[in-house]
Amino acid sequence: MVLAVPVPVQESAGNFITGALWNAQVYNGLTFTLNQPCAFLYQSVTQSIANTTFTPLTFDAETFDTYGGHSTVTNTSRYTAQVAGVYWVSVGAVYLTNGVGARYALIGKNGSYTAVNGMTAAAAPVAGIGYATVSGQIQLAVGDYVEGFAYQSSTAALSTSVTYQCSAMSVLWVHA
Repeated sequence: MVLAVPVPVQESAGNFITGALWNAQVYNGLTFTLNQPCAFLYQSVTQSIANTTFTPLTFDAETFDTYGGHSTVTNTSRYTAQVAGVYWVSVGAVYLTNGVGARYALIGKNGSYTAVNGMTAAAAPVAGIGYATVSGQIQLAVGDYVEGFAYQSSTAALSTSVTYQCSAMSVLWVHA
């Protein structure tokens, strides 16, 4: 169920609080506040990330998606805003062990990625998994979408890991 962002109104002295007035100005606002758009998406299947190519991370699973902004079947890399506003987005890209190059994670909006949307780099691990994380606030209109991008420079394709940790994206509406 998609709820509208509540709009605060001011009442004047002498007005009676009717059921309709209460629902429109109090109940609906509290319901939205307690049920804001949010989602946690993750990989349960590895994904090959080409060398030196920003690649959208595909998320085939989700823990929750309160407003239905993600599909595990179509455009699985995307979370599409159902409510306009500012969203806090976090992306973590987790890679298999490879001691060469660097690892990056980046947040993209509507298929484009820029440093404005945030990017972090991590050194390649000699042992254990490698990962890069990034988070930030992004303004989205209804229908805009965000994606997490992975990038690595190991000289060959490198797969993401799903054994102990996995690539994931968290999305939370924070402000109108």
